[in-house]
Amino acid sequence: MKANIKLSIILLGIALAFSFSSCERIKFDEDENAGVNRSRAILQEYETDGGDFAFLKSVIGRTNQEAIDYVTQNGYVENDANSLTIHYIDSGVDTISKILSLHFEREDFLNMQNAEMMVRCNNFDTLSAIFKQWFLEIRNSSSFPLLVREKYSMRTNAHQYLYFDTPEQLLDALESIDQPIDDVSVSFSANDSQAYEYSLTMRYDIYNYSTPAVYMQIINERVNTPLPEVPTVNLTEEYLDKDILIAKVDYMTFEYGGFCSTNVTNKQNEGNEIPFFGDYMSPSDGGYVKLYYRDESNLLMYGTIIWNGCGELIYPNAFVKGGNVDTYVPEYTMKRSLLFPSDRISYIDADGNYVQDVDESDNDLGYIWQTLSAQEEFMSYYEQTAKKVAVFLYAPSVGVGDPYEWYYMVFVER
Repeated sequence: MKANIKLSIILLGIALAFSFSSCERIKFDEDENAGVNRSRAILQEYETDGGDFAFLKSVIGRTNQEAIDYVTQNGYVENDANSLTIHYIDSGVDTISKILSLHFEREDFLNMQNAEMMVRCNNFDTLSAIFKQWFLEIRNSSSFPLLVREKYSMRTNAHQYLYFDTPEQLLDALESIDQPIDDVSVSFSANDSQAYEYSLTMRYDIYNYSTPAVYMQIINERVNTPLPEVPTVNLTEEYLDKDILIAKVDYMTFEYGGFCSTNVTNKQNEGNEIPFFGDYMSPSDGGYVKLYYRDESNLLMYGTIIWNGCGELIYPNAFVKGGNVDTYVPEYTMKRSLLFPSDRISYIDADGNYVQDVDESDNDLGYIWQTLSAQEEFMSYYEQTAKKVAVFLYAPSVGVGDPYEWYYMVFVER
């Protein structure tokens, strides 16, 4: 009898989860070259198998009123509202409902950038089935190949978190949980090269005052605060005959932010590393990072760092990018599909030291190379040096820092 009851609960959970995608959702077309070109079109539309993931993502980027109209036209009814969030409810099976929250960050933000879906339920099997369904919707969507910085983790009965490398490992771990269980937390997070942030979490704790639930959230701050346009210039000797090229690459999207170039004194031609000298003050009201070439007479970068705020890049403060012009077209800029030179590009720390040990799961350097190797100005310098390209992550905001404000500073010596 108990086995039949448990089987019924499991089947109910699976049926509930799959019923979420039974409604016909709009399908989207994907730019086949999105992973290569890394377009400025933040609201890239993806083809997916539908479901709640596609529906939730389709809310992002609409005007606030369009988002409200869209969710109500798709069966959601306003349930609760405050100055920053409107909650909608969509009745499900046996009193289990999806709660959709539209978060309004600021009054001057005209487009929806933060939406969340939640299901509350006291039954572990039902929550697990919903988590798996939403997770598979993400896994099978064409957003998934564009993901970076994926994190998969699970914690059970207050033990330490376990971290996994693949979606399959996370699902296998969830499947292996034996009943009964008192406490479990399962989560997935990532962002993609179009500035979307994704998070999916299941929390089940019978001793907690809050109801166990599954949460799925999608954020894209770029819909209201896009990256600034970078002026285009002719790549004359003024730009290409300097000693050092300094480039910017956006942390969230790996979009090219332009470059500047400068000369240095006491240039060191020997060795395979740029001779940095760093000056770092820990984040506070007066925190900063300064990077020099050899000594303080050759400033390459100066940026302030604010705790629970946002600093600014003091120097360099003007960036440009090369255009498709005929004034300077070296043969090597016509190369494509250049292999990632793992021995020729490396992170540096705030002291200017090259970081040799990089987490194997860190694929940011590959994306940075993909962006910069397509830029004529970068390749002009890169092809004329044996020194490693240096990559520094500048995070002007820490504590509750916003990664949308971070970017990579990349240095290559000619």
